[in-house]
Amino acid sequence: MKDMRFAHRLWSCSVDPRNLVFIDETGMHLRFTRLYGRAPKGERLYDTKTPAKRGQNISLIGGMSINGLIATMSIVGSVNTEVFLYGIE
Repeated sequence: MKDMRFAHRLWSCSVDPRNLVFIDETGMHLRFTRLYGRAPKGERLYDTKTPAKRGQNISLIGGMSINGLIATMSIVGSVNTEVFLYGIE
């Protein structure tokens, strides 16, 4: 295992950082409600009501290189292989 780590380290040192792109996917639920919050001392914290209807999921895919953010995509729903491959083209 140490040999494999060492070989990977040697290889990664030889890669030009301008050729690297990091891709990530994340999701969020639109019905998100905070359970905790802050209010001025002596005042009660009032929160908006939780939506009665079920919220939707939003998925985000982004790509970042040494030059910054290079691509973003958002969809309603979850990401499957087909959507992910479309997003990274």
